[in-house]
Amino acid sequence: MDHPSIYRIPVELPQNPLRTLNSYVIKTPEQSLIIDTGFNRPECRASLWTGIQELGLNLKKVSLFLTHLHSDHTGLVYDFVKHGIPVYTGKIDHDYFASTILGDTWSILEGLYCREGYPAEEIVLQASGNHARLYAPKGVYPATLLEDGETLQVGAVTVQVIHTPGHTPGHMVLYLPEEQILFSGDHILFDITPNIGIYTGVSDSLSNYLGSLEKIRSLPIRQTFPAHRGQQGDVYQRIDALKEHHRCRLEEIFRAVQSMPGATAYELAGRITWSVRGLKWEQFPPNQKWFAVSETLAHLYYMQHQGRVVRREVGDRFVYDPA
Repeated sequence: MDHPSIYRIPVELPQNPLRTLNSYVIKTPEQSLIIDTGFNRPECRASLWTGIQELGLNLKKVSLFLTHLHSDHTGLVYDFVKHGIPVYTGKIDHDYFASTILGDTWSILEGLYCREGYPAEEIVLQASGNHARLYAPKGVYPATLLEDGETLQVGAVTVQVIHTPGHTPGHMVLYLPEEQILFSGDHILFDITPNIGIYTGVSDSLSNYLGSLEKIRSLPIRQTFPAHRGQQGDVYQRIDALKEHHRCRLEEIFRAVQSMPGATAYELAGRITWSVRGLKWEQFPPNQKWFAVSETLAHLYYMQHQGRVVRREVGDRFVYDPA
């Protein structure tokens, strides 16, 4: 589209249920901004750089913005760093990513999952094939770190950075106020539901996510460009649908807690309906089981904060009961 020119580069995500990443380019005569990169693997690199070359971008007039820390969005950042291309991202997620590289964030999460009933042998299996770890940037990348409400200038286009925590602690969307255009990252997707999981240092991801949806609802938005799958739909109707999805998921998990008092989060996750190609819980790929337990925990923690469920320790495990 024109004013400014916006292009989508479909970046292949091999062996991943997301299929592709929508990497966007805001192109002006003076400057261009690329949004997100794909995994750090050859197939993603080929897709992304073929698109960049087809658009004829002058790398001396290009910047990169990363919406959040997940590797399907940041994996190829060093391709840009080595060209001297400026990188922008949110401070919260950049700091969190640094903690996974320089600190013990992964081991803390694995220890927590173990206490939530996740079998130790499955944690080892999951870690060995975790795309987020295998295809992440190889080191803490240099970037200009942004806070909520800051702006970038892309030629004559003003781009506002908005913090939308939930999917990750520091997820950022981009908003063009004059054009009323939203680049929603993984905060709002139209064909699939963003995963809302747990993170160290975050007590209630789901509450954060629902609040972020309301934050975006307050904006005048004419067109939304999500990071995965299709782009068609009314963003306000989609916000309502996402809120309804989580309301239904909360009720389903609460019913599972009622029917299985004293169950772990891992056991409860196995009783919930998931869209994983019709597979039974025992057949889930390790990555999908990890995401399912993470989402179950986010909803359990939300209900714990709401006073609907009680989390208690039994030996070295946490279990859940109706309040």
